[in-house]
Amino acid sequence: MDNILHYPQSTIVNRVVPKTMFYKFMEVSPRMKTRFVNDVVNITWLYKLSAATLNVTDREDMKEIEVFVVNLKQPDCPTDLFSFIDTNMPHHIVFVLVHDNHAMLLINYKEWTDETFGKVAPGARLQHTKFKITQMFASPWMPMTDLSLPIQGQSLPRIYDNFVAQVSGIGEHKAGTMAEIVALRRQIATAETELESLQKKMRKEPQLDRQLAMNKQVKAKRKALEELKQKMGELSL
Repeated sequence: MDNILHYPQSTIVNRVVPKTMFYKFMEVSPRMKTRFVNDVVNITWLYKLSAATLNVTDREDMKEIEVFVVNLKQPDCPTDLFSFIDTNMPHHIVFVLVHDNHAMLLINYKEWTDETFGKVAPGARLQHTKFKITQMFASPWMPMTDLSLPIQGQSLPRIYDNFVAQVSGIGEHKAGTMAEIVALRRQIATAETELESLQKKMRKEPQLDRQLAMNKQVKAKRKALEELKQKMGELSL
C-alpha cells in the first residue's frame, strides 16, 4: 500500500492483518464476526509510531500508536466494529477507512482503566490490560488525495492528542488537556440536550406557576452550560 499519509519511511509496516487473527485472539461474538465478514475487505497495519520509529519520547502508558487502513465493502459500516477492535488492542489506534477512492479518519479516544490495579513490586513495571473508550471521533469522507493527518508533537501522548484534535475538529489546545476537553465536550453535549428538553417541556406546560418554576430551572441550566463553555475556551490556546 502507498504511503498515503506521507509519514517517515521508518514508520511504515505495510502488513495485511488477516481477519482470522481477530477471531483467534479476541472474544468475537457471532454478530461481530459477521461484521468482519460482511463489511470489511481487508485490514492493513500501515504505520507504527513509536520512540524507535520516530525521534520522539514515549510514556509508560503509551508506547505505540498504530495506524490501520480498513478497506470497506460499503461506506456505512457500523462503527461498533472499530470500537471492538480498539477496546481489545493494547495500543492506541488511528483507523483510516477506505471505500471507492474515498477515505475518512476515525479515532476512539481511550484511556487505561487499570492504571493502578494490583500491587507492583519495587522496580517492576506496571502492566496495563484494559482500555475504556471515552468518545469516538470521525472526519467526513473525502477523496483519497485530500487525506491528511500530520504528525505534530515531540512525544507520543502529544502526537495522539493532536491526532484527536485534528479528527474531531477540536483544534489547537494546551498540552496535557485533551482528556479534560473530551470530558467537557461530553458534559456540554449532555447539558445542551437537557436544556433543549426542558425548554420544550416548559413551552408545552399549560399551568403558569409550573412554567415559572421550569423557567427558573432553564436559567440555571443555561448558566451552567455557559460556565462549561467558558471553561472549554480556557483550555484552548
